[in-house]
This record gives sequence, structure tokens and C-alpha cells, in this order.
Amino acid sequence: MTASSLFTLAIALISLSETVATSAPTKKPTNAPTSSPTVYVGTDKWYMKDQLCGKDCATGTEDCIGIVRDNWVTLYDTVAACCAGKLSYLDPSYCAARSGTTPVGTNKFYPDSQNGRCVEDETGTLAENTDKLYVDAATCCSTGLGWVNSDFCESRSTGESGFADKWYVDYDSMTCKNDCDASDPPSGVDADACKENEDRSVVYYDTATTCCAGKLAWIPSATCVTVSTTGAAATSTGTAKYYADYASSGKCVQDCAVDDVNEPYCGGILTNVAGVQLFDTAEACCASKFGWMDGDLCESKTTGTATNKWYVNYQDNACVQDCTAAANSPCDGSPSDSSIQLFSTAAACCTAKLGWLDSATCESVSTTGSASTTGTNKWYADYASSGTCKMDCVVASGSPSCGGVLSNTAGVTLYDDEDACCAAKFGWQDTSVCAARAAGEYSGKFYVSYQDNACLKDCAVATANPECGGNPSDLSTQMFSTGAACCAAKLGWLNQATCASLSETGAAAAVSGSEKWYVDWSISKCVKDCPTANGGSCGGLAESWESAEFTSSSACCSTKLSWKPVSDCAL
Repeated sequence: MTASSLFTLAIALISLSETVATSAPTKKPTNAPTSSPTVYVGTDKWYMKDQLCGKDCATGTEDCIGIVRDNWVTLYDTVAACCAGKLSYLDPSYCAARSGTTPVGTNKFYPDSQNGRCVEDETGTLAENTDKLYVDAATCCSTGLGWVNSDFCESRSTGESGFADKWYVDYDSMTCKNDCDASDPPSGVDADACKENEDRSVVYYDTATTCCAGKLAWIPSATCVTVSTTGAAATSTGTAKYYADYASSGKCVQDCAVDDVNEPYCGGILTNVAGVQLFDTAEACCASKFGWMDGDLCESKTTGTATNKWYVNYQDNACVQDCTAAANSPCDGSPSDSSIQLFSTAAACCTAKLGWLDSATCESVSTTGSASTTGTNKWYADYASSGTCKMDCVVASGSPSCGGVLSNTAGVTLYDDEDACCAAKFGWQDTSVCAARAAGEYSGKFYVSYQDNACLKDCAVATANPECGGNPSDLSTQMFSTGAACCAAKLGWLNQATCASLSETGAAAAVSGSEKWYVDWSISKCVKDCPTANGGSCGGLAESWESAEFTSSSACCSTKLSWKPVSDCAL
């Protein structure tokens, strides 16, 4: 800084100090303020904060939740107005009770679905803001827990006993129980009848009688009520009615004391008939409880008698009778299988259960123990001996059809005639051959013998009958009504006239031929169809494969041997 600048600064400072020193205040200072400053304490109105309402005033005072200084906050004169304006989704009474600084209950009820009851909204059991509130427990139970029995719900709701003091069915014991406290049962109810109900959807009844009628109607009313209310047996002498004794005898028995007089009807006195259905008669009991058993058999088990009906015994391939077993008798006692079908007669049993047996034989074996000694005169397949069908009759020289009396027709199918038997059991044979062999005869039909280059007749071999070849060794071979038909079908390459004559007579017949022309390819010439013994142009009888079709040698030559000179073409 220069000397002149310093000088100028010093003059300015001196001038300023003189001015401060000589100036005086305009007014004498006061000793104290004229009044205290004003403090803002809020409006004491209501506003929303943290999803509830409170007053606009300093905290520490009842219902005050702080002073509002923001001009955008809406203030309300009452808590109800605040709840309606800002928290309309809440129950109004819930909002009012929970607002302020000391939340309280509404004394309304809300559903407790987990326990099937309604709970009062009070200190210790306050509702959540999502709970629906109802004016009383009854309304809460009927509306909020409509699937729960109303008596169950109301009795379990806050302030109640926890028991409905009404009757309900207990299927475990097959009795009606009272939903009550055994230590403090309702008037007129035995403590033994009390049992807490845990089924929320249960049906309650005002009395044990109506419960028994509504839920256990198959039990005699007096019995059900007595056992339900006291636990005691209904009677000491029994009801004399019938019930199904599955566990012990597997039959219907009577509810009465067992003794020599009452045997075999009585099954003993029931000490508790709860859950046991009783019937007036054994017949009714059998029909209802043992429907899978023949009714007469079921009743006979109860009475200890026999039905005298018939049932099948597959082991013996016969039907036996339900009567006291005895030697040389159809009686075989009561069937071991109680579900077996019974029949009024042995014939009906044989037809229904042993239909593959001859009915007469089955009935004879069933009723007498043995089959007929003369046979049934019906036909059966004799595979083992004759390989054909035979008749069930005594073998005799004059009865070649008989194969002997069958000692047991079990599994043997019998037929009314040999044709039916052959068709069913030897279908691979010609039916007429099978039937003829069954009768010890011959069919008279023809079959091929390639060895003889002829067909043979199914007839008894004899010198006088050279055409007969007996029964064919192969019974499945094809049979023909005539030798000619057999030759045509099986030996078509032979001269058919010769084959037919040899087959039907045993010797070839003299044949003159057709006198027509054919080609003898062994000499490549046209020859005439006539025996060579006749001389001339005869080239022998034409075989089946040699077509003798031309009326002249020239026609044969021009058609079949046109390349040869005419002079060298024909024989």
C-alpha cells in the first residue's frame, strides 16, 4: 500500500470515531417486555394418523396424538366424523373405540372360525381391523359362522358355558349323548350321559327320545333312550327278537337266554342292544342281514333243521341233498359254503350246475348214488378205443354201435344220434364215414388211392368186390359219392373213363375212343383217338391231357403241326 493511501485511511477512521462518540440513542431502553409471547396448542379437533383418528393437541393429554401444523390436514369436530371421512372401510364402532390414546373394545362379537365360536371384542380379546363385528353372539354365529351349528357356536362363545346341554348321536357307542359338563350336568341328566361334542355341524335334539328317533331309529326306542340316559341294559330277559350274530354263529339268533329248551334259537341275552337291529322273525332277519344266503338255508341254521334242498358237489360231479348225512343216501348234511345255491329237486340242480353231464345220468347218480346199468343209449366220442362215436349201452354181438355203459359221465358230452356226435366231435372226418364206422358199417363212398392210380370204395374188402378198399386209413381224406367224381377231383391226369371204370368195378372197361384226331407228341404226328389194336391211323386212347378235338388229320396238322409237310404229318 502507498503512503498516500495509508494517510487517507487514517483520516477516515478518525472521522468515524468522532461520529460514534458524539451520537446519542433516540429513546431510553425499557427495563422488561411489555407482554408474554403466544404459544400454539392445536385445535382440539380430530384428524387421521396411522390408520386411526386422534385429537389435534399435544401428546400426553387423553386422545391427543400431536399438534398439526400442516394446512393440508383435514380436521373433524368428532371422532365419528373423522372415522367416516377417512376410515370408512372400518367398522365405525371399531374405528371409534380404537382411536385416541387408549384403545378399547366395542363389546361386539367377531367369528373365530378355527374354534367354531364367536369372541367378544373386549380387552384381552380385541378384534383385528379385518374382523367383521356383529351386535351379539347369536347374530355372529348365524351370519358369520353359518356352517357351524348355532347351538354349538353360541354355547362356545365368550361368556357361555362351553356346552350346548343338548342331545346328539354318538355313533361310536351307538347311543345319544348330552353335550354337557359331567361335573355339572343339566337338571335331569345323568353325569354318565354327558360327553363333550366336538362336531361343529352336529344336529342337536332337545331330548334323548327325539335324538334316538332321528338318528338311531333301527334301535328300539325304549332301549335307545334307556341306554343313552343311564347306560343300563334295556332288559334282563331279552327282547325275544332276532338279530344277526356275525361274530359267533354266522346266523340269525334270538335275543333270549341260552338253555336246553331254547336251543338252537337263542344266542344269549344282549347286554347292550345299541347299534343292533332287531327283527320280529328269523325270516325277516335273514332277508335283511343274510341276503346272500338262500332264505330257507338261513332259517334252517337258526332253527337247527335241514332244508331238504339240493346243492352241487363238484368233487363227485353230482348234486347232494341238505339233510342228515347217511351212508347209501343222497343226504350230505348242510353245505359248508353258506352262499351256495340250493334247488328244490336234483334235476333242477343238475341242469343248472352240471349242465355238461347227461341230465338222466346226473339225476340217477345224485338220487341213488350210481349210474344206470343199461346206459343212456346216447352217443359220445370214443377217442381212446374206436376213434369214432359210440353209444352208451351194453356191448353185444348184435349191437356194434354200443361202446359199453359209461361208469361215469362226468365231463362226457352225450348226443341223441351219431350224426350230431360226429359233427361236434369228429368234424375233421367225413360225417357219413364217421357215422358208418360208429355203427360198424361202411359209407359206400369213394376215396383216392394214389398207389393204385384209382379211387377205392369204402366197403368191406372181398374177392367178389375188387373195387372195395375198406375204410380209408386216413380218416380225414376227402370222400366222393361216385368213382367218377373222385377221379375227376383227385386223378385228373388219367383217362377219366378208364379211371371211373377201374374205381367202380375194379377193372378197366373196353373203350373204343372218340375217333377224333390229336397230336401224339412222342412221335410228333397227328393220330386218331382209338385203340392201337385197331390199326390204321389209331394212336391209342387219348389221355386227359391230350385234347382229341379235330375231326380230320388235315385240321389237326394245319393247327398243331403246320411246319411239317402234309405227307409226314399224320400217322
